[in-house]
Amino acid sequence: MKEKIAIIGVGKVGTAVGFLLKEKGYTIASICARHQESLDKAHDLIGGEPFLDAAEASKKGDVVLLTTGDDQIQKVCGEIAAKGGFCQGQKVIHMSGASSLDVLKSAQESGAEILSIHPLQAFATISGAIEQLPGTVFGVTADENVIEWAYNFVEELGGRPIYIQDDQKLIYHAAACVVSNFFVTLMWIGKKMAMHVGMPDEMALDAYWPLVKGTFKNIEENGPVGALTGPIVRGDVETIKGHRKKIAEELRELLEVYDVLGRHTVEVALEKGTINSEIAENLMRQFEKAH
Repeated sequence: MKEKIAIIGVGKVGTAVGFLLKEKGYTIASICARHQESLDKAHDLIGGEPFLDAAEASKKGDVVLLTTGDDQIQKVCGEIAAKGGFCQGQKVIHMSGASSLDVLKSAQESGAEILSIHPLQAFATISGAIEQLPGTVFGVTADENVIEWAYNFVEELGGRPIYIQDDQKLIYHAAACVVSNFFVTLMWIGKKMAMHVGMPDEMALDAYWPLVKGTFKNIEENGPVGALTGPIVRGDVETIKGHRKKIAEELRELLEVYDVLGRHTVEVALEKGTINSEIAENLMRQFEKAH
């Protein structure tokens, strides 16, 4: 018989996970939110007895999902524990990428087994999360005695589990921010540069989008090293000099990010084997010039 699920925090992730678990035959025993409107919205989609009191909701579940905001997990967990909301044999899960298991310590002290499962995915809407979660890699952090259970639970969601050590979660999460959040920032910078040369706002991204999609495809097929193209991989020092000169003259606030990314791209080109150490040193000298 499958466990009863209590969901504390019914935002995009909590609601989507509840929906998928319900489809797999789990009972959504309870849901909890701070506001009645959020409860009503989630209840329409996944059911579950609605509570505004997290401890009362927690008591209903064999598995308790703490899907609050990252900065609220420890506080909410402590409040539930203080009110006797956890018990021996429960499994208490948070889904934060950055937070360690320490934020669930009060649940563990109440006799519960604690773990973290974090989907490596970005969710804009509940419907998008429901669609995107299956097939997503989940970083799993847990004690050895619950690892197998955690992997099975992730697989029930259609996910692919991978173990992440508790003391490495911040690096793991930072990597997710680099490839997702910082990519958005790079697109914003690229758009800013395109508009600077006269492209209208509505075209500034569209013009470069085929290039971006082609790069994604190349990375997927060949990995980041194999996918690298452009002046650095060719050792074209003069083009880099030209870029830096013009950016310094007209978009000086972007020169630092250009140089930082340039230095790391030299490392990629070296790994690819298309430039030698002499060319790499020459390129590095350009990127290390004073701003």
